[in-house]
Amino acid sequence: MSKRTGRVLTGTLLLLSLLAGCQRNHAQAHYHRAEEALVHMDLAGARKEFHAAIKASPSSPLAGKAFYELGRMDDLYGNDPQKAAGHYMKSLENLKDGSIRQRVSIDLATDLEHLGKPDEALAILRGLDGSNLLSTFEPRVWDLTARILEHEGHYREALGYYKKVSDREPDSFRGQKAQFKIGLLESLASDLPSAQRDLGRFVKRYPDSPFTPVARFNLALTWDRLGDHQKALSILESIKGSYPNQGVVLERMSEIRKEMHSSSSSPGKGS
Repeated sequence: MSKRTGRVLTGTLLLLSLLAGCQRNHAQAHYHRAEEALVHMDLAGARKEFHAAIKASPSSPLAGKAFYELGRMDDLYGNDPQKAAGHYMKSLENLKDGSIRQRVSIDLATDLEHLGKPDEALAILRGLDGSNLLSTFEPRVWDLTARILEHEGHYREALGYYKKVSDREPDSFRGQKAQFKIGLLESLASDLPSAQRDLGRFVKRYPDSPFTPVARFNLALTWDRLGDHQKALSILESIKGSYPNQGVVLERMSEIRKEMHSSSSSPGKGS
């Protein structure tokens, strides 16, 4: 290569580097203006600036962050999971490994679940759980995975994920919900002794939890299925005035009393 050719090549590379730097600076400026617009709830202005940032640097991590913010706006202010999912997918195309990529993946899985695509959501979540998932994201991933599996009727697999949430953060709102779900799913899976144990433990440990009324109701149903009708009636009697749907409690109490009366009236009883 001649010296002249070398100088031309060096100059070209320098010019390209300067142009790339200029694009990044323009993109960063648009991104900051978008953030400022969001602070003042100027949603239209924020969208305009995020799109300008993407246009200025279309194949960059900054574009990935801008697509993510657009997706969050679709979720938070537009209630449009379909549009949000599209932005999250574009975000992932521009992001490498890191916390923001994991956050985008979780939000995408959440929207896919809302859109009735549980298999796609589970594929993303299982991929996350098998990678170097940040510990701060683990309970959220486990909880969402458990919820999808529960809705799909895979109770025993869901139980495993709820137990992981419960072990990690037992006293948080999410942890309390997980403990309640463990007892409920054990009942649905016909593991009645475990359901009785875990629902009973839950209502004693968290008497004021928002999940406790439903836990007490299901504990009563579990005792009934175990054959202790009197115990079931006692629990239902204690919650009939506070349960959100009192009619359901009264109806179940009536059914149990009929069962008890029928059983005591059967031929051969007491002989």
